Amino acid sequence: METVKKNKKVSIGYSLMDENGAIIEEVPEAFPFVYMHGCDSVIQGLENALEGHRVGDHVIAHVPYDKGYGPYRKDLIIKVSKAELRNIGELWLGMELELVRDSNFTEFTIPEDPREIYSKSEVEEDPDIYTIKEIQRDTVTLDGNHPFAGKDLTFEVTIVDITEPSITELETGLPDEYTEDEGDENDGFDEDFPEDEQNNFGRHWR
Repeated sequence: METVKKNKKVSIGYSLMDENGAIIEEVPEAFPFVYMHGCDSVIQGLENALEGHRVGDHVIAHVPYDKGYGPYRKDLIIKVSKAELRNIGELWLGMELELVRDSNFTEFTIPEDPREIYSKSEVEEDPDIYTIKEIQRDTVTLDGNHPFAGKDLTFEVTIVDITEPSITELETGLPDEYTEDEGDENDGFDEDFPEDEQNNFGRHWR
């Protein structure tokens, strides 16, 4: 029987609890989270706990913040002018914006797939997702910390499936389910937002 190990495609259902035992996220077994094991797709503490287990195993993983989403960093809180957000539309507390980078500019967009929360890049590198924490008269405060940063977590996981990945999945380190729609996005600029205005703030929103 297959076991969870590097370069296996793994499907899991889970309940995620905070330090007080409150459930803060659930993924049912009928609609599991799918990832590539050993490809930096999930946080270290969870990946270590699942290593070697089989389909049907129930795993309880206690993950301290330093093996999870890291410490809460005050330097990841930024304040921006509302003028930067004029083409976003309605703003609300808790709204998430995604920072898109390339060699010419950075831009904030609304994320298409919030399920992809386990990427280690979000923990170890500059954040991609910012959450609106405060809305003032002329400014908006954004928090680049992961929602679970600084928290010790407990995962109750059931392993639903373990399969051999496709060639594409081995190359990308991502399940085909999460990459099949890529390529449909534009070049990162809003067609209705003139380029000369897009560079006024050094970062861009749409």
